[in-house]
Amino acid sequence: MNREELVRSRKERWNELAKLLSKAEAVRGPQTLGPAGVKEMAELYRALAGDLMLVRREKLGADLERYLDNLASRAHNALYAGTSVGSRVNLWNLFLDFPAALRRNLRFFLIATALFYLPGSIAGYAAYVDESYALAVMSSGQLQQMEEMHSKGHKDGRAADDSAGMTGFYVWNNVGIAFRCFATGVLFGLGPVFFLLYNGLVMGVVVGHLARSGYGENIFSFVSTHAPWELTAIVISGAAGLQMGFALVATHGRTRAGNLQAHGLEVLRQVAGAAAFLVVAALIEAWYSPSALPPVVKYYSGGVGWLIVAAIIAFAGRGRGLPEDVVALRKGAA
Repeated sequence: MNREELVRSRKERWNELAKLLSKAEAVRGPQTLGPAGVKEMAELYRALAGDLMLVRREKLGADLERYLDNLASRAHNALYAGTSVGSRVNLWNLFLDFPAALRRNLRFFLIATALFYLPGSIAGYAAYVDESYALAVMSSGQLQQMEEMHSKGHKDGRAADDSAGMTGFYVWNNVGIAFRCFATGVLFGLGPVFFLLYNGLVMGVVVGHLARSGYGENIFSFVSTHAPWELTAIVISGAAGLQMGFALVATHGRTRAGNLQAHGLEVLRQVAGAAAFLVVAALIEAWYSPSALPPVVKYYSGGVGWLIVAAIIAFAGRGRGLPEDVVALRKGAA
């Protein structure tokens, strides 16, 4: 089928879909169309997806492809994205679908892991063997402040009032780091690369310098319990930012805005999972990490935490089916 035949045979139903979308967008949702109208929109959307695949495969024109892609993005948003975060049930589904979404986009998670942990490990070792490496990343005043914070250890624990107050601080601080790793993905993925590298370097230097200064047990026993949740959340946020940046670069024939919108819910699922991990990390960091428990107990707790995090990522949500937006995304990329 050539371009003229396709347009002649499909134009009427494309126009009908555009009319339904205009009505739905005017009232911020397809519900006012009634069950019959929603059903018709869904059928027209599915047919449009097939037309779009044909246009891409046969290379029937970039202008026609952009038009159909925009129409498909609007239809997808009206049918799915408009309700996915709007109710408690579907918001809960974001958390339930988070591990599967992370596995579906594992390459971004692995890249983010390498960007964060490899420079951090190298910087930590360098700061441990030679203080000049630590001073190349942080000022002497900053390093001294870290020493003062962790010089006394935690044998006396922390007062409950202080722990309650620190919970909010840790949530705010951790969310800020994760948000920068994610939100700067709009800079074509360059933002997450920078913030993952930077935060990895700083954390590595702090740990290496404190170990060199004789406070290794203090810092290791403190961070071991909440690190599985906090560090994994930062990496997940960076991975979501990388995916967002990649969606702006590799559009598969869609417009950048259309492709970003098509990946929106998949990215949001990962951000929701990272947010949940950050809350867990903040609670542990405020109440458990500074407790007077022996360091060996905290090390074992940290090990259990890593096992739980790994199990969630590897196995949670395996029985759940593919969300509608992922099905549509895969059809569009075919």
